[in-house]
Amino acid sequence: MRRDLAALEGREHDLVIVGGGVHGVAAAWDAAQRGLAVALVERDDFGAGVSWNSLKTIHGGLRYLQKADLVRVRESVRERSALLRIAPALVKPLGFLVPTRGHGAKGREALACALWLNDLLSADRNRGLPSESRIPGGRLLSARETLERVPGLSPEGVNGGALWHDAQVESSERLTIGFAHAAASAGAAVANHVEAISFLREGARVAGVRSRDRFTGRELQVRSRFTLNAAGPGAFDLLRGAGLAPAAVPFLRAMNLVLARPAGVAQGVGAISAGRFLFLVPWRSFTMVGTSYEPADKPERPDSARAFLEEARGAFPWADLRAQDVAVVHRGRVPGRDGAAGLATRTLWIDHHADGVAPGLLTVVGVKYTTARGVAEAAIDQVARRLSRPLPAGRTATTPLPRARALEGRLEDRTREAVREEMAVTLEDALFRRLDLATAGTPREADVAAVAGVMAAELGWDEVRLAAERRALAAAWLEPLE
Repeated sequence: MRRDLAALEGREHDLVIVGGGVHGVAAAWDAAQRGLAVALVERDDFGAGVSWNSLKTIHGGLRYLQKADLVRVRESVRERSALLRIAPALVKPLGFLVPTRGHGAKGREALACALWLNDLLSADRNRGLPSESRIPGGRLLSARETLERVPGLSPEGVNGGALWHDAQVESSERLTIGFAHAAASAGAAVANHVEAISFLREGARVAGVRSRDRFTGRELQVRSRFTLNAAGPGAFDLLRGAGLAPAAVPFLRAMNLVLARPAGVAQGVGAISAGRFLFLVPWRSFTMVGTSYEPADKPERPDSARAFLEEARGAFPWADLRAQDVAVVHRGRVPGRDGAAGLATRTLWIDHHADGVAPGLLTVVGVKYTTARGVAEAAIDQVARRLSRPLPAGRTATTPLPRARALEGRLEDRTREAVREEMAVTLEDALFRRLDLATAGTPREADVAAVAGVMAAELGWDEVRLAAERRALAAAWLEPLE
């Protein structure tokens, strides 16, 4: 996977994709695998935006049962199974437990019904999966077993627990890179740090994108027969710049906390706070707590992270959450619904081709990392229809992702591999999304120096560029609470 800007301009592509988050790179892989000539441009780095702010949970859709949204349940179950199948080195089953109290809507009997229905709707969840990747059925726990599984949990009012399994991705960054690398291996021309500035037009038809290399300022014309706008929150900026005023979509600021210590539990634990579930999740040797949502169109409170920590302390008093334990605050913007601080549950599709406003353009804004592969496949099905081009069925649900794994070996060797084979072109690219050294807190200075030295040698950085990379890296740290 090499950053070849000439390949972007060297031909008219069948499809150009704007946005290298998980939805964009999954779409590039699907399209290239089916035989389309594909280009993809990403303003920053692959997965550097919303895809990075993840609780690392691959959801099977249990939460959708509350609203009887069986379509979303089935979609989530299918996509969870697909990720377990194609990325087994990164995606693995993980238990989740909610202590039960009383006998109401969220009591023992109601959750028993939810677990039974969830197992019924996901009866095919383990089809074709090896034993280590299979999702067990849900079950009720006694009060005693619940208290044993959650040390320190107050027994007051606890009459049992509901235990089910979803999956966890060890590194959403490495999984996103796995999709991008697979797309490039299938023939897609992909490039990070190339910003789409505007759409190219031939009359009313969108004929690609005018882009800019963010390192040199050089402008590129990436021509295509069809354009997929998958730039997440940035998708609407691009549309407005083209005079395509989309319907107002509320966005939310999402926040997760990473604590630099183990969770003290072997499974994720849920608790209700302000009428919604928060989850405390073990991740590697760390703990993640999430997710907080607030409207993105309002100024963010300076103490929003601390306020969320206090909310989490109330939800999980047994966990002894402390400000000094918070190593990283993950933030990202995600689609909301109805102008309230509620997460959207359905992918937003704007078919500008069908509207007749901008033939040759489709905008897709996904809402969930888990279902990105399936959304990408559906998007390419739509592109094929608009191009009037029969394509073979997508195979990305069953085709393994070879790069969806951690890099191995000495740090210097891993860094060379990241540069030569995974398009790491900045220190931030390497430390955050290739080597996974900065996703849980500030890495050791010795590691930063080692990575910087290798990248300088590989990419020909002089002292001026190296200093600039160091400054950019310092600005990228997501500071802990104190």
